[in-house]
Amino acid sequence: MAQTSAFCLAQQSIHHARSLSETLPNARRVAVAAANAWGREAKLAASAERRRATRTVETEDEAIAAEFRAEDDAEAALNAAQQPFTSAN
Repeated sequence: MAQTSAFCLAQQSIHHARSLSETLPNARRVAVAAANAWGREAKLAASAERRRATRTVETEDEAIAAEFRAEDDAEAALNAAQQPFTSAN
């Protein structure tokens, strides 16, 4: 399951705080590495979120355009169906 960028940033903050409070050098390095990894993951998650948001907008735009096309087609069909009646009068 993909993590949100907000979750990743929160984890980065937790590990960064842990790195500052650690007294053992090895534990500090591990916490810094974890904070850096969560930071990279946050960037990837933010990119994925932007792509999903863009794709949703495109889908909504396509739905609106399809609705307009359907209305135009229905109007054209109605006009074509009424054409014999108006030319006969």
